[in-house]
Amino acid sequence: MTTLHKVKTQLLGPAFTKLMRAKRTNKYRIRKATGISYPTLTNWEFERQWPKDDTAEKVARYLGLIPDDDRVAELEKKQAKIKAELERLR
Repeated sequence: MTTLHKVKTQLLGPAFTKLMRAKRTNKYRIRKATGISYPTLTNWEFERQWPKDDTAEKVARYLGLIPDDDRVAELEKKQAKIKAELERLR
């Protein structure tokens, strides 16, 4: 099970409500910080919609479920692949 899949389960239903309380935030603040619509967040809270990867990642980062150093490592890997491809093309 991937990290993002585990995070998505924390963004659904009562777990999401509990997480918002623990982080002392609400759907309005999450919406303002991430740009994700209030209805989407409400659908997650009432388990009417499974979070998509990109939106789940934004909310997870805002709530501190995914540390920024993971993102840096991911971008460094992408950068290394791009550099290797550029060298190959030269």
